[in-house]
Amino acid sequence: MSGKQVCQRKPINKTKLSSALGAAWGRVSHEIGKGTFADKADFDEVTISRAMRGPSLPSAEHLLNSLCADQSALDEVLALYGLAIKPRVSQAANDMELAAGLGHGLSELIDRLRDGRRCHLDTLALAELFRRVIPQLQAIVDEADSIRGAA
Repeated sequence: MSGKQVCQRKPINKTKLSSALGAAWGRVSHEIGKGTFADKADFDEVTISRAMRGPSLPSAEHLLNSLCADQSALDEVLALYGLAIKPRVSQAANDMELAAGLGHGLSELIDRLRDGRRCHLDTLALAELFRRVIPQLQAIVDEADSIRGAA
């Protein structure tokens, strides 16, 4: 039966889960604005503030509805379990936007490796750039799988 387990890691305690959610929602709030985040997820800004402060956790519908605002809104939480969200239906990538994002990301990576190492600050900055292009790259892979009949 263990071969059918999705999560191969140990259960996460509330404190660690709350911290990861605070980081995730803080990142999304910073990127799109707390008000926009709350509007798109159909809950109030107080819910976001409480989650970011911790250690309280929002209800399940608030957690899942946060994905309506940004599909990466639970990345840090799911990463604790070794998981990531992938949309069931991919949209064709905007190729010029993708090319620009990849170019910017590669340029930033090269700049940050000039000293011969990638520190934690470099990793955080690069993750912000790459987080947005990964779904676009996945859309191309999904489209290719569909063409091949593998999807």
